[in-house]
Amino acid sequence: MTSSTHPPEPTADELAGLRDLVAAAKTVIVGFDGPLCRLYDPLTARTAADSLTALLAEHGVPAGDVPGRTPLALLRSLTLGALDDDPALSTALDELLTGSEVAATLTARPAPYADNLVRTWSAVGTRLAVATGHSADAVHAYLAGRGLTACFGPHVYGRTDGLIHLGHDAPPRALAALGADPAEALVLGSTPEDLRAARDAGAPFLGYARDLPAYDRLRAAGAPLVTGTLEPVRQAVWELNLPRR
Repeated sequence: MTSSTHPPEPTADELAGLRDLVAAAKTVIVGFDGPLCRLYDPLTARTAADSLTALLAEHGVPAGDVPGRTPLALLRSLTLGALDDDPALSTALDELLTGSEVAATLTARPAPYADNLVRTWSAVGTRLAVATGHSADAVHAYLAGRGLTACFGPHVYGRTDGLIHLGHDAPPRALAALGADPAEALVLGSTPEDLRAARDAGAPFLGYARDLPAYDRLRAAGAPLVTGTLEPVRQAVWELNLPRR
């Protein structure tokens, strides 16, 4: 671990491994909050989390207060089985979370190099999908605002069945919808949940961490390769698809 707030620079071996992953991927499943953008800033994240916590408290469901936790992470930390007897609460939480996510797309910041990476992958014919625990409505709104809709087409797989899955089922759904061989795919994600979903789907995983805590969480979860920048990914896509002389 380093004392810097930034993830360590990829080693030569890690860059070679990253290039191998890119070269083998005919289909890429991209996470949303992280690989594509920073959906919430600290203020909007706190406001949304406070609203969810207040709604839970009204129904007698405790939610621990962890500063900096995103609204989605807050709900993932709950024992969601406790909501089975209160479908109205589950629906209300889902609607509140979706509303905050859609609103957050208006101020979301793109991850550095993400737009260019997506456009490059799309231009060379790689099939792309978004798989996330966030609302598909939020993803579509963000992609439209960045001019990226055509790169993904209809292949946006967000939260389904209220709060049951919170995105864990999204990568397998994306791969199935695209008819993709998991061994020839790549999941680009930023959380341990993304890593577990990729493993369950049988697909290789590349972690993206925008800061050191995110990097450490992915490494602790067993991610074999984590990058703190998407630039070497974009560079690999570009170089691997240059015309051969």
